[in-house]
Amino acid sequence: MNILPIMPRFQNDSDNRVPLNNHTVIQSKMVPSLACDTVSFGNANRISDFMSRSVEEKLSRLDRISTTYLDVLESVANRLKDDGVSFDRAYCELHPIKSAESYLSKIVRSGSMKVSDAVRATLYIKNPYDLSIINDKLLPEMHKRGYVLAKVDTKLESLQKRGFPLTMEDKINTAKVFRVPDLDIRLENAAEKRHLLSNDLQYSIGQPPKSGYEDIQMRFVREFDKKRNPLEHELIILFGPNYAKAKLIESEKVYKNIREFDELKIRPEESPEEPDKLKAAIYIDLLKQMFRGKISEKLFLNAKNKDLYDIPKEIPINFSETDIKMFENYFAGLNKKLTDIYKNEKAAAKASATATKQINSDSRHDKTLLNKIHENLRGTIEYFNHLHDLKKSAD
Repeated sequence: MNILPIMPRFQNDSDNRVPLNNHTVIQSKMVPSLACDTVSFGNANRISDFMSRSVEEKLSRLDRISTTYLDVLESVANRLKDDGVSFDRAYCELHPIKSAESYLSKIVRSGSMKVSDAVRATLYIKNPYDLSIINDKLLPEMHKRGYVLAKVDTKLESLQKRGFPLTMEDKINTAKVFRVPDLDIRLENAAEKRHLLSNDLQYSIGQPPKSGYEDIQMRFVREFDKKRNPLEHELIILFGPNYAKAKLIESEKVYKNIREFDELKIRPEESPEEPDKLKAAIYIDLLKQMFRGKISEKLFLNAKNKDLYDIPKEIPINFSETDIKMFENYFAGLNKKLTDIYKNEKAAAKASATATKQINSDSRHDKTLLNKIHENLRGTIEYFNHLHDLKKSAD
């Protein structure tokens, strides 16, 4: 087995952490390499067996820790119920820790042994746009119970997008890495409420994903945990139970399926100068936009209206015959472009038997994957059209 941690190498005089605008700044001339907990994989089957056993052992130890974490959150929610904070223990106990399969999948995809959301839970805040609830109520209550926000290394470029003011030194040394609280506020127009946050949280405001999904994400560590890499406890803040339900449905019916486009061996978006790959990338983007617009955005908006504004009326979610025809045309166009791409790849590699074999293998993989995505998304269309028909007949 070849499991080798690759440690970052620092020059002795260059790894300095200095405070800047209430943040810790790592000014280091680090030799470009993988993170210190990155693994290099050798024999895939032996690694998989080893990792599966290790993950199972680790997850069994996390059961007790996650129970304590849920106890703490339940206590905090009870204390802050007058501020619109609530806790659904049954919902959180569905998946308080990652499954072994999900845990291992994340390690393989990231190449990192660190899984920052192994222990996770959800709280509801009826009006999370009032950031003072997070700043003045939730974080202090968690601190009383021994939980503080973890710290995460963030590049200057990312902070700049969040309004971080650049000094002359920053403009010269763009390689700086800032160690900031692990808090990501992904709410619409949250920047307008920046003044409600303490100085060290001023640059924790991001943007909602393209799906229209909104939440606040943070990770805690136990204050007494002095390990080099302490266990992180993820907390997601949602509007309420309707939003949580919408998140589960959207993840299963939309996100999980369109994410699989990223598993294609051919990455058309990486070669926009090639006409066939450009068009394939456009078809993929059109399909993603279709399902986000027709389902995700409406699903989340309906749920937010119920939880935040007590508006039960829903925006209809359904696909017309025209929509379905467009869906089929997009997939047909994508299949045609991928066929053309692989035809060109094979022609260019005909002198190499090894390359040709690999291209044929990749082609079969992508064809099978596209058929799977098409079938699953077609099932998603039928699911929402069936729900729409049931609601319509009930009205």
